Amino acid sequence: MRAVLKGIHAIIEDVNEARKVYSLGFYGRPLTTGKPKGPEDINEPLILSLIEAVYLAEQGVLEVFAEDGRKLSAEELKTCGLKAIDRFDVLYGVYSDLRRKGFVVRSGMKYGADFAVYSVGPGLEHAPYLVIALKYGQELKPHELLSFGRVSHSTRKELILAIVGPGKVINYVSFKWTKI
Repeated sequence: MRAVLKGIHAIIEDVNEARKVYSLGFYGRPLTTGKPKGPEDINEPLILSLIEAVYLAEQGVLEVFAEDGRKLSAEELKTCGLKAIDRFDVLYGVYSDLRRKGFVVRSGMKYGADFAVYSVGPGLEHAPYLVIALKYGQELKPHELLSFGRVSHSTRKELILAIVGPGKVINYVSFKWTKI
């Protein structure tokens, strides 16, 4: 499959290829329309985040080209991500670890989280998890944790902190909110 890098997104312009990539695990989103329920709902180019593009390039599924037509390696894409996106290394580490574990990982921005994580996929279930990616030693203030907890609880999602430590080892800490 082929995509073109435009800023911090990779665009798959061929609709048939867009459907194939989406069907591999709910990657990307249509350029202008809402949430597709399945690949058959993709009738326009597909936009991938830079994190998704790097992951798919590393998996050998996607070839990404610069606007000048030059093919970019996965390492070059990572370098673009490190320059353009704050905490890219931490976010990418968590994203790729969750994908390798079989989860569908989407942006959690609308929940104030880094990722919304699905066991099955969007349109088939509500995301059961919200994930915040942290670098080991990063300070997390009590009010930040409470804010994350309030949103996850009100949306009936489990809050998980993904802490990326030395050697890129990731530890997951799950929170369960209870009434006293």
